[in-house]
Amino acid sequence: MKSLNVTVSNRGYIVLPVSLRKEMNIKTGTKILLSREENKIILQPVSSFTQKLAGLTGQSFGSSPDEIKAYIDEERAER
Repeated sequence: MKSLNVTVSNRGYIVLPVSLRKEMNIKTGTKILLSREENKIILQPVSSFTQKLAGLTGQSFGSSPDEIKAYIDEERAER
């Protein structure tokens, strides 16, 4: 990866260039893990557990809100 030059604001903010955000699929609200190795600062996007779970269970309970509601109602009735 080529190096990018950014500036730290007086409040400690940095702005990630749009090309990097697009390349790494970083969007508003993306959590970033910040770590330090010697004299380097490393930023890593962190995937949301709920997003991963949603991907695993996508459409397992139905493909429409009505189907999902019916599934939940059925499960509740069994309990």
